[in-house]
Amino acid sequence: MEYEKQKIAFVKRSSIIWIVFLVAMDQAVKLFIAHFMMDAQFTIIPHVFTFKTTQNIHLGWIWNMLDFMMPLHIAVVISVIAILVIIVFYRYLKFITFSWGKYSGIPTIFLILTMSSAFCKLIDDIFWGGSLDFIQLFDWFIFDLKDVYLTIASIMMFFFAIAHEVYHHKLPKEKREEEKMRQKFWCWVKLGFPMKP
Repeated sequence: MEYEKQKIAFVKRSSIIWIVFLVAMDQAVKLFIAHFMMDAQFTIIPHVFTFKTTQNIHLGWIWNMLDFMMPLHIAVVISVIAILVIIVFYRYLKFITFSWGKYSGIPTIFLILTMSSAFCKLIDDIFWGGSLDFIQLFDWFIFDLKDVYLTIASIMMFFFAIAHEVYHHKLPKEKREEEKMRQKFWCWVKLGFPMKP
């Protein structure tokens, strides 16, 4: 029992360390660019990636596309809500992957990437007055490291959904129905947001 508690605590500590590292890396890159490379522009991969700095002062890519100035206090509230949603979703993912064995680490990676992205956005909004973006994809949009974290997390969730279906498909029919019922989101909420059955 004591070993299990230590193991859980270690996972939490390691997740926090990774989140701090990814946030620090995002901010360190932006500080370096702000001091030494604000006027730089060069090709990374021809016709694909270009280094090009821009300050997104609209506090979000959606608002940037709509050319709408999001008030800072609303942007901060949205970021805080996003962090709370990520925590709830992480607990739900841990719950439904409890018996998955080696794939049960997926929720932790999801937590690290999405929380890192959320904290980066919060810091950008409060201290930078918006995101300092610096990598242009084709001529579509310009993004930063926090967007990379979020994209990787989204891709992971796509493969997670496939893995989830494969896992259920392999179960006997009765067990499959039982699992689907147990994993319904509102049933899980009623149980009190547990991380394991």
